Amino acid sequence: MACQQALAAPTRGPVCADCWAAVPWDDGPCDTRPRHVSTLVAAGRYDGPMRAIIQAFKYAGHQSLDVPLARRLSDHPALDLHHIDVVVPVPLHPWRRLVRGFNQAERLARHLGPPVLQALARTHWTPAQASLHADARERNVQDAFALARHVTRGGRRRLRGALSGARVLLVDDVVTTGGTMSACARVLREAGARDVRAAAVARTEKR
Repeated sequence: MACQQALAAPTRGPVCADCWAAVPWDDGPCDTRPRHVSTLVAAGRYDGPMRAIIQAFKYAGHQSLDVPLARRLSDHPALDLHHIDVVVPVPLHPWRRLVRGFNQAERLARHLGPPVLQALARTHWTPAQASLHADARERNVQDAFALARHVTRGGRRRLRGALSGARVLLVDDVVTTGGTMSACARVLREAGARDVRAAAVARTEKR
């Protein structure tokens, strides 16, 4: 799929073995990390075959790619899932989720192992981060996230209880400047999370 060649074994998925092999690893934690996040890891660069694979996952209906992408992330040598209590996916705005049909971060989170907690909500629509430069990205997501709303007081209490003292892994598909991760992590820490780590399948070069 990424190389645009016919698949020798299409039943094994839309990406050939050569394309997967061509995606370079990022072996360690990222040199820079977003505010409010203790560590950030990304499994690869958002370039070449990895860019094509993620775009096929998000925009071309190849939702089955969530499993190999999540496996690539969970295999990262700097990501210690044994010391994670809950995984929190970065949320989409409800309208964007309706149009896409799913939240890619949530699909990835389901396959990492620890319990998934839908702890966050996007409070207002924002332009896509990919179209913005670094300073604009920070402003774009400022105050764009909050704790997920619950109809009952008991639901809100249980959510805060699950976050209190928890070691949280915040998950998204792509990270660039880390503005979205930072905004989400701040909300989680204010809700009582002891530690917030962040992970993404790929990272872009900062602009």
